[in-house]
Amino acid sequence: MKNKSIICLIIINLVAFLLVAFWLTPSNGYLYDYQVIAWVEGSSTKLLNQIMLVISLVGSSEIILLATIVISAIFLLKRYWQLLYFFIIVSVGGVALNFLLKILFQKERPGGNVSSIEVFNFSFDIPSYSFPSGHMMRATLLLLFLIYLSYSFIKNTYLKWTAYLTSFILMIGVALSRIFLDAHYLSDIIGAVSISIVWFCLILLIFKKNHVSHYN
Repeated sequence: MKNKSIICLIIINLVAFLLVAFWLTPSNGYLYDYQVIAWVEGSSTKLLNQIMLVISLVGSSEIILLATIVISAIFLLKRYWQLLYFFIIVSVGGVALNFLLKILFQKERPGGNVSSIEVFNFSFDIPSYSFPSGHMMRATLLLLFLIYLSYSFIKNTYLKWTAYLTSFILMIGVALSRIFLDAHYLSDIIGAVSISIVWFCLILLIFKKNHVSHYN
């Protein structure tokens, strides 16, 4: 991917994030968050909620942590140092960015709830606000990285597009699960996806030159 395309993605998604964060809000008369929640409540079933619980695991802290350890271990064994640094900064930096944004906006979750951060059933006394969705950010950053690996290393066109499509479907599935499980508003999801793309692309620009020269 050319630098111009990456910069365009950054600008487009940064604008999208700023729009849902500051302009397309209930205080400005945009009530789509509540309309979507109302539609979900009318469409939700027990079976659908169970399916959404399973899909939602993709972005859970436990799954992301395990995936991070496995991917990092593979890069260490293969001595793919640039990819390792890139992945760690994208993933760990993304978690830190999400935490800072949550503290900045302090938006309540649907129903006015404010949950605490949990990892492997251990609850930390740290508030986990709604915007942007940390669950969605973790899943998006991981899937974006997997898409990047597919783009960089998979030569077979069929397998490459299968990887793209699978990642995209999982991303949509996680987004829907957070709304159907009454954990987030639509704006939380849009904000999470857009700022994740911005963060990923910014780090990609920084590492792109060294990475390309090392592997190609």
